[in-house]
Amino acid sequence: MSQHRHTRMKAGRHGKAVVAGLFAMSVGLLTTAGVYAALSGVATGSEAVTSGTLNLTLSPDVGTSFSNFTGVMAPGDTDNVYVNLNNTGSLATAAGMTLWVAGTPANALTNGTAPGEGLSVTATQCSVAWTLAGVCGGSTTPILATTQINSMNTAGTAVGLSNIPSLVASTGKAAHVQVSLGLVATETSTNGVAPTPTIQGLSTTLAYTFTEQQRVGTATNQ
Repeated sequence: MSQHRHTRMKAGRHGKAVVAGLFAMSVGLLTTAGVYAALSGVATGSEAVTSGTLNLTLSPDVGTSFSNFTGVMAPGDTDNVYVNLNNTGSLATAAGMTLWVAGTPANALTNGTAPGEGLSVTATQCSVAWTLAGVCGGSTTPILATTQINSMNTAGTAVGLSNIPSLVASTGKAAHVQVSLGLVATETSTNGVAPTPTIQGLSTTLAYTFTEQQRVGTATNQ
């Protein structure tokens, strides 16, 4: 092979290497330039939010409200108390409530160990405040039919109170409620001895728990 041809072949290979190197440099420059070519934009906004409160309080309507029944209760007796269920929060409530009644100590008066016997509760709402004589000067609405406490003595067995309207928030609106306590018993004592089990000669302290729910959530468009 002639020296001239050999020299030309070497130059050809060297030329390709130079071209490849220039191409790689061009790609690198383009990539680096692309980092500085992007644009970005940011927008911010703010919104003030205040959470509402849901509070239910119980206060006397007339009389002493829930206290101690000083008499000795017999079947057929009724002990009436008059309470206001007040919405003192900033949110309206849904219509209706639940009620459960616990007895301490638990015994046949409240826990059902004497089948078909024990204390019972009835509740009635008045459109205005009750009088201490048990008179409603407006209209009455039954909210709980006579129900034995042994069927509503835990939070899990709380019963629904019907016909209680939603309590509008921040206006002090109240439900005026008469709660009536009675005793159901059908026992016969023999020769001075009560049957076993018995509801006779027992004592318990009752705790009434009323529970409200908030109004239905709403969507606000602004």
